[in-house]
Amino acid sequence: MHELSLAEAINKTVKELCARSEWVRVRRIVLKVGHMRQVDAELLSFAFDVVAKGTVSEGAELSILELPIVFRCHACGKAIGGEGTTFACTNCGSTNVELLSGMELTIESMEVESQQVL
Repeated sequence: MHELSLAEAINKTVKELCARSEWVRVRRIVLKVGHMRQVDAELLSFAFDVVAKGTVSEGAELSILELPIVFRCHACGKAIGGEGTTFACTNCGSTNVELLSGMELTIESMEVESQQVL
């Protein structure tokens, strides 16, 4: 269950961003997670709820955008999507491919509350 360590890393990053920006509460976090990360979204959400307790992230909604594996074939130029990790072009059979999507693990956006009064 690597989701617990991922949740801890995400919460640590969020807490650091909040400390630097004087944000007092996080309402929503949107994550982009590539299919090759093999993350169970439900487990990650559960783990995040656990590690966020008592922090600025407690109660935040965690939205996970799962991104498919996509690679481009350098031989024929076709973009190929897939579920597996066999990187051979289904159009021409070449293994000369470039990964375009599937390894992401990023915070796409956050909704926060600031302590500043306007």
